[in-house]
Amino acid sequence: MKRIGILGGTFDPPHIGHLFMAEEARLKVKLDEVWWMPNRIPPHKEIVNNTSQEDRLEMVKKMVALHESYSLCEIELQREGFSYSTDTMELLTKEFPDIQFFFILGEDSLLTLNSWYKSERLQQLVTFIVIRRPGFESEKESFSENILMVEGSTVDVSSSSIRDSVQRGLLNRFLLTKDVYEFIKERQLYG
Repeated sequence: MKRIGILGGTFDPPHIGHLFMAEEARLKVKLDEVWWMPNRIPPHKEIVNNTSQEDRLEMVKKMVALHESYSLCEIELQREGFSYSTDTMELLTKEFPDIQFFFILGEDSLLTLNSWYKSERLQQLVTFIVIRRPGFESEKESFSENILMVEGSTVDVSSSSIRDSVQRGLLNRFLLTKDVYEFIKERQLYG
């Protein structure tokens, strides 16, 4: 059975922290592939940026091109309405019954998992790969059995801090891949 990790997110913009998560999960859990899945409308975030869905998609394509085990999954971009992970994973597990899916999260997201839409059902559908993050200490025991805690390289970076840095003219360009950085510069995103 093929082992696929799902890395979902707004990716506004995608950054090296996302790459660290994808690669740590792929290596440590021996995933065959990591599918990068941009959200259409995340239910827990308010999108107020000047980036379009197409801009975010183009930036994710640049990330996916970095490794032969990375693929783009556009399922949430193709559906109307909020991007609920449970609904998405219901669809994917039905469409691909011969794949074992893993959902890749940062430890900060694990702390809110029980408040996600139909969280209990989601926890039945997938195994979670939780990448430990500096400054967070969650107890696996308070969640589903389907949680693999992964220690590995991390970087303390967020898309919101990158957007803020761009606006203030203080962006550390090395938090982004060269292609994503140049795309942001060319399109004058986040300024």
